Amino acid sequence: MPDHSSWFSFFPFYDGLLARAQEMLGLSYIAHVPIGLQYVLGFAFIALVIFFLLLIARRHFKNLDQALVPDGKFSPRTFFEAMTEGVLSTMEGIMDRKAAIYFLPLIGTCAFVIFFSNFIGLVPGFLPPTSNLSTTAAMALVIFLTTHIYGVREHGFINYFAHFCGPLRSFNPLVIILMILMFCIELISHLARPLSLSVRLMGNMYADHAVVGGFIAIFPLFLPVAPLLLGVVVCIVQTAVFCILSTVYIGGAVAHEEH
Repeated sequence: MPDHSSWFSFFPFYDGLLARAQEMLGLSYIAHVPIGLQYVLGFAFIALVIFFLLLIARRHFKNLDQALVPDGKFSPRTFFEAMTEGVLSTMEGIMDRKAAIYFLPLIGTCAFVIFFSNFIGLVPGFLPPTSNLSTTAAMALVIFLTTHIYGVREHGFINYFAHFCGPLRSFNPLVIILMILMFCIELISHLARPLSLSVRLMGNMYADHAVVGGFIAIFPLFLPVAPLLLGVVVCIVQTAVFCILSTVYIGGAVAHEEH
């Protein structure tokens, strides 16, 4: 996708930095277009915002007695606590508590990064990094690798990939054909997962940003309340969908069958 205008494009050093980045990095692996520097800068900006808010929230945890007392008002601490608890409880509904706590840093990081990246697109002059396929594909690839690395680690290489052949195990020719067919279906299904994760998130955020931007351009003197409310819903839903599907994939890979 071509670069669109944002506040970052007005920086004095942007043109030189863009030319230097394109010269060094070349075309992107996903879309084979010049690197979207504005999305990279936006992603870095999101990381700085999250880090700054975490520093503010961390001040409440220096004293144990103070940390046990919740804030009486909305603050960075209450926001991070509520969102972390929500992500953890959702994960516990999909996998056991031990696995949920173990994978919480990964899924929780995805939740915060996607949440803030989605919402910054509702601010005029900013582009949501998640509307770029390279960004979403990178996160989906991390989930894909985590799923299979921990699946092999939990079950062993042979046992893990043997599950791809289905529940039947026999040297009967018909069963062997069915096992090969099941393996091909499962392989295609697993390879399609990072594609669906990345394209779904990118497509929804790109469309949401385009719709909200269009309404703001058409009605510059009036606040487009309805599109903005719809954008808020889309941002929350897409964050939840990515994290829930990621948890389902990882949970299914590390779970043990009950006999």
